[in-house]
Amino acid sequence: MEVIFKTDWMEISKTAGSYKIQYNSGDMINSIKEIEVSEEDAVLAQKNDQEAYNVIIKYQNIEMGLI
Repeated sequence: MEVIFKTDWMEISKTAGSYKIQYNSGDMINSIKEIEVSEEDAVLAQKNDQEAYNVIIKYQNIEMGLI
């Protein structure tokens, strides 16, 4: 696993061609979640916090069957 980007609330890593975002989803209690994303979305999430947030919401919606 290679960490390719890190902020105070999220980390993007690459392992054998797959990209994962680990992020703190808690407000008062730290809750670390991990999602697998496309390379395109991993690059997009590195642009700024808003883009990262949008990518995370996209994958949460996919997981819940909303997309």
